[in-house]
Amino acid sequence: MNYDMNFNEPKIIIKDNICIIENVKSIVMIGETSMTVETNKKYVTVNSNGYVVKEIMGGRLLIEGQIQGVEILHASSKDNYRRI
Repeated sequence: MNYDMNFNEPKIIIKDNICIIENVKSIVMIGETSMTVETNKKYVTVNSNGYVVKEIMGGRLLIEGQIQGVEILHASSKDNYRRI
């Protein structure tokens, strides 16, 4: 299976001070040091010091800043999340 073409999963690219997340459905939370977005069945949280959203277009989100970490949570049911 070619995971690069799976449009149901988040595709995350991190390089230097840039984080690109593809297949984003919506922004769930924006905080001072983190941002959480929703993909089909997963939530992606980017932790960053002083981040700036540079682009939101066509399911693609580009964040620039000192990326400190990325968390992916799988929504197994409406109120039950598990870290992957």
